[in-house]
Amino acid sequence: MRKSILLALAVAALASSAFCARVTIGRGRSLDWTVPGNLPPGAEYHLIYEDPVTHGIEALVRFPSGYSTDAHQHSHDETMVVLRGKLVLVVAGKATTLRAGDYALIPAGTPHSFKAPGWGGCEMVMTVSGPYDVLPATPAR
Repeated sequence: MRKSILLALAVAALASSAFCARVTIGRGRSLDWTVPGNLPPGAEYHLIYEDPVTHGIEALVRFPSGYSTDAHQHSHDETMVVLRGKLVLVVAGKATTLRAGDYALIPAGTPHSFKAPGWGGCEMVMTVSGPYDVLPATPAR
């Protein structure tokens, strides 16, 4: 029993040290913000991580007050987690307001649009399960 506990602790220590070797820290005031070429002007993002195999991404994204997109879709699943402000997400003609702490999972191929209403705009974490693209919305079948 004692040997199995020691073995478990040794494995945990190795796993922990391997994980810690890959930790990346970003500081809010020193992030590099980029203007995406495939969204309307005003949006900015900071790439947190891109998976070298799937090319899925995690990014911090911010929109100014009044920012909006036309209906569009993506080739991969998208998750949005609102950190600050509000985001009005429209899917299949239904508008849902997301506030700080709320999230949405949008399956690949789902047409959607959104707007950042209010005074302060919106900041969120966005993940996409594969390469990020913005495609014209196609009608639901």
